[in-house]
Amino acid sequence: MLTEPVRTPAPLEDNSGYPRRSYAWCVVAILIATAIVSYTDRQVLSLLVDPVRRDLGISDTQISLLLGTAFAVIYGIAGIPFGMLADRSSRRNLIFFGVVVWSLGTVACGYSHSFGQLFAARIVVGLGESVLSPAAISLISDYFPPSRRGMAVGCFLSGIAIGIGASILIGGGVLHLVEAGAMVGTPLAGVAPWRLVLLLIGAPGLAWSLMIFLIREPVRRSTAGVVSRAADPARRTTLYVVAPIYFVVAMASLVDNAVGAWAPTLLIRNFGRDPAQVGLQLGLLLTLAFGGGVLLGGWLSDLVGGGGRWMGKLRVCLVSSLAILPVSWAIYSSELAVVMAAVPLYFALSGIVTACGFSSILDAIPNSQRGLAMAVSFFLNVAVGAGLGPTSVALASAHVFGAAAGLAPAIAFIAGLGYLLAAAALLLALTVFKSRPHPEGVH
Repeated sequence: MLTEPVRTPAPLEDNSGYPRRSYAWCVVAILIATAIVSYTDRQVLSLLVDPVRRDLGISDTQISLLLGTAFAVIYGIAGIPFGMLADRSSRRNLIFFGVVVWSLGTVACGYSHSFGQLFAARIVVGLGESVLSPAAISLISDYFPPSRRGMAVGCFLSGIAIGIGASILIGGGVLHLVEAGAMVGTPLAGVAPWRLVLLLIGAPGLAWSLMIFLIREPVRRSTAGVVSRAADPARRTTLYVVAPIYFVVAMASLVDNAVGAWAPTLLIRNFGRDPAQVGLQLGLLLTLAFGGGVLLGGWLSDLVGGGGRWMGKLRVCLVSSLAILPVSWAIYSSELAVVMAAVPLYFALSGIVTACGFSSILDAIPNSQRGLAMAVSFFLNVAVGAGLGPTSVALASAHVFGAAAGLAPAIAFIAGLGYLLAAAALLLALTVFKSRPHPEGVH
């Protein structure tokens, strides 16, 4: 993947020539709002499972394919070529294209009258959304110098975290309005409520896509002074370091998906909590915790990683990974208050790892390959995280601890094991970096 000529980093960071800071933060705000729109379109179908099953006459297995496989497979695969395209063309125009495509896909979901049609529409949603994160993070890397990039990336990632909770709030609010008769007296009055929700969620995205044109495509940075990778041993060192970072971010995604998928069921089964109450309380806590974690991670990235000191970000990842180990064990507690504190604390620490990890990748990868680098990372997050995370808990519960032990030991085991492996990968990266030559100005 990383075979093109790359720049030899300068000893001192050059902050000149970047867009005005106020405008750069306006761009981040637009991208955060776009991420929220993206997650709302992505997640809203999960609120409509029962009416969709009833109207289309499909099974729970087919619903699971609509919620997961139809979206995730195309999202992961298409992200790679779109990431490469982001390195060679206008990232702003790519994001505009993505918003239009996923909005049309969401509207098409509302017009679907069979499982096959709905499956195809969900593929279109995944295709459009696979553009956003690689292109957006690559854009941010050219709007901010490395000393301020971590916080900007953290803010964008917090938009993703907010989007997870906002999708439930927005989708639920629209569903409530529809069921309360908000469309009575309109030509849409006879349309099934679940279809109306998809139409009313998807259509505004087409209008929002015009906001993307407020973003100016920035000058691509770090293109001068290239040298051959084969002649640069420091660059080969960077490759050895980047591979473990990919592993760490993917492992964080695996555990996030594992804990996020099963923590509500754990609270319901082990502590007799009401599902609606769990959804409200835990959803709010996780949104605040993960969003706050990635913001803190972004701030720490800038604090310890300015002036080329991007390896300091990996040390923050290592400390956070080690701190997660006792927090994971606390999920096994028989006390409700302890579990309710441990789960959000886990997500806050994991958010730090995620933000610092992405920021480290941006620092280590040359500008000409950042779109592809982010696409590869998000592909691994989907394939490893969404694909294996929830299943790993079920397998551990059934085959390691036994079904009678419940979910708590399995969740704690997967979380602890995942971050133990992440900590080992970070130690490997730091050790390799110390033992090999590295560019001047990078510490």
